[in-house]
Amino acid sequence: MSAIDNFALLLSTTEVMKQVLKSLKEEPAHILGDICREYQITGQSMPDHRLQLTGYLGGAALTALLSARMIKRQSEGTLSLYSYEPTSEGLEQYERLKVDGFYKG
Repeated sequence: MSAIDNFALLLSTTEVMKQVLKSLKEEPAHILGDICREYQITGQSMPDHRLQLTGYLGGAALTALLSARMIKRQSEGTLSLYSYEPTSEGLEQYERLKVDGFYKG
């Protein structure tokens, strides 16, 4: 094992790194869920000021969703710089996560 792999393994046992790894996995799914729910209810894209970009990786999670083509960004709106709506792939992933019980309540 390389020194950096050993170092990363040691850090991965800390509580803060466990939370970062959890956020890395879950935050994009929460953002996708918010965008998809808004789109399914209103048929409109979600303005950026309504996104809940909290946690460790909110901005990075949004960029990952864009890169994976699960959402698309539009530069329109009166109160926002951008708005976001799900792509067909994003809606598919959202439905899978919903059926699997990821979204509660």
